[in-house]
Amino acid sequence: MKQPKMQFEINLMDDGSVLTADGEYLGTWSDINDAIYTFTPDGSEEELFAHSFVWGLCEQIKEWQSSK
Repeated sequence: MKQPKMQFEINLMDDGSVLTADGEYLGTWSDINDAIYTFTPDGSEEELFAHSFVWGLCEQIKEWQSSK
């Protein structure tokens, strides 16, 4: 069963997953002391991006995903 379309191009879910608008799983996100937000791609053990704002992290993920 296909997931419904997400609200944003990049969605940081409550369970720590990162999904595209079409429901594609990209990896995980987490926060460090509610100050730095990080993204780890699926299949990687290392964080690829970190940003002090959620919107900034989402932009980095969006650019990375579109360049793949």
